[in-house]
Amino acid sequence: MRRIIAIAVLVLAPALATSPAGAASGPQPFIDGITGPVRTDAVAPIMQPDGDGITALDEFSGDPLRLVVWPNDVRRYTLTDDRIGVYVCTWPGATGGVNLAAATMTLNNEVTPFYEGLSNGTYSPTFMARKVLTLSSGGFSTCSDAMIAEAANNPLWGDDGAIGVLDNTSNAGLGGPGIYCSNCESLSVSTFPENRRWAVVEGGAVKPVGSRPAHITTAAHEIGHTISFPHSYSGETADQYDNPIDYMSGNMPASLIGRADDPYASLAFNRYRAGWMDPSDVIFYSGGVTELTIAPVGVAGTQMVIMPTGYEYSFVALDARTTSVLDPIPESFEGVSAHYIEQWCDRSLTEEPDIEPCGGLESRPYSYPPSPNSIEHVTAVGETAYFDLDQGESLIAQGTKLTVLAETATGLEIRLVGFDDVATSVFLDDILWLAESGITKGCSDTGYCPTDSVTRGQMAAFLTRALGYTDAGTGDLFTDDDGSIFEVSIDKLATAGVTKGCNPPINDQYCPDEFVTREQMAAFLVRALGLTDDGGGNDFIDDDGSVFEDAIAKLATAGITKGCNPPENTEFCPSARVTREQMAAFLRRALG
Repeated sequence: MRRIIAIAVLVLAPALATSPAGAASGPQPFIDGITGPVRTDAVAPIMQPDGDGITALDEFSGDPLRLVVWPNDVRRYTLTDDRIGVYVCTWPGATGGVNLAAATMTLNNEVTPFYEGLSNGTYSPTFMARKVLTLSSGGFSTCSDAMIAEAANNPLWGDDGAIGVLDNTSNAGLGGPGIYCSNCESLSVSTFPENRRWAVVEGGAVKPVGSRPAHITTAAHEIGHTISFPHSYSGETADQYDNPIDYMSGNMPASLIGRADDPYASLAFNRYRAGWMDPSDVIFYSGGVTELTIAPVGVAGTQMVIMPTGYEYSFVALDARTTSVLDPIPESFEGVSAHYIEQWCDRSLTEEPDIEPCGGLESRPYSYPPSPNSIEHVTAVGETAYFDLDQGESLIAQGTKLTVLAETATGLEIRLVGFDDVATSVFLDDILWLAESGITKGCSDTGYCPTDSVTRGQMAAFLTRALGYTDAGTGDLFTDDDGSIFEVSIDKLATAGVTKGCNPPINDQYCPDEFVTREQMAAFLVRALGLTDDGGGNDFIDDDGSVFEDAIAKLATAGITKGCNPPENTEFCPSARVTREQMAAFLRRALG
């Protein structure tokens, strides 16, 4: 598939700048109901990073992790020597006093080192002083048109792109990567002006301000657009500059934090899409309990954690943000940031959708959860975040708990706990607590099976782990559990006196594969916890005559059960099976 489209991209400066009038509003965000194409493939490509058996989705060609849509287009300029011509656009009455040589020096001294640090030395743009263009009037479009015309007259310059500086003291800008080519190994038209790759900034972006060299955030931001970096934003408003922690968005205004001239770093996914991050530094989280360290920009180690969603071209990306020379964020901004990445477009002009993959500047990174002009999407050390993104039937990013444990010299230590089938469970918190406590490992590599009934063998494992039983006695206490994976747990439970067996009065059998009823569960827990207070008994109307009525009353008195028919809760449903999600709630109330 090869498609070359000329696109005119008008991208504004960061929120600290004055935005030009007439700018189009941003793409419709996912939280307003547009969610993208549902995955229909049996194995989602992002769930299987090596791509085995996936041949139809060539939009990922060139990216071994199959994360970046059209990576060859996005990386056209980020992996090579990037020459950017510099022009100053002046006009009669212009009062900025912008000097071409000084502006070029500022860009080389300030913007070039910023990108060298952000890319770990992979990307080093060089700015070349070209010409002062005297125009009849000032403006972004007149400057860009004049740059194109001048470069066309000087084909030997051979620049990959251009940046114009308006001769004023304001601080806004526009920029874009120019010609877009989906899945191109190379582009026959790769130099300016034919590739239409340019940016224009106002004079305040390169002129000294007080003791500072310049407001370089705007210039860095617009150069970011020329290498296909999009805005990141909340999606809750039309403002595409409301993500304070990203120089490709807000880079929080000085009026709020007192510092905005130095560009912060950007999302780890931008660094990966540009080819500045090794694929081995990306971790795919697929469920269960995982502890790892995420390294910030400039520090070796895992740079990004990917949490797949139920939609093609979409996922949640986690990265670490800590204050450093490469990322001069305030200390209050430090933590693990989460962003929801969408790389699809609806190109239809009618009510019938025409969904197709799109990357680079057309992609949409949203702060997650949506956090306009705040850092609610950043989880600080000692804090916990729950991901409950309501998309897709199989969504590991929904039903996952993130805890940032500590900051070390190598990054932020985190713990992820989650399963891909628990997002809609009313017992979600209980299930995640059970996993984090080491009481369950789930029913598979990624799932918990919340509505499955608990067997007596599983119950033995739950209780043995929860209560720390270690003594299996003489072993082989029952005749019917030989070969069961729960045999040792069953022996430990019996040795602790929590079970006597299932065939009184002989009790030489345990019945490990039979399902546990709620009344049996009451007896297990009462014995395990040593509960003695029945509160007067007769708490429920449906357990009269049950041999476990006394145990049920003790369980209710201890607050471990409230009943089975909320909100009245006059019944206990003693003969109903216990599900795995209910078991999580029982154990958390008993032990948590």
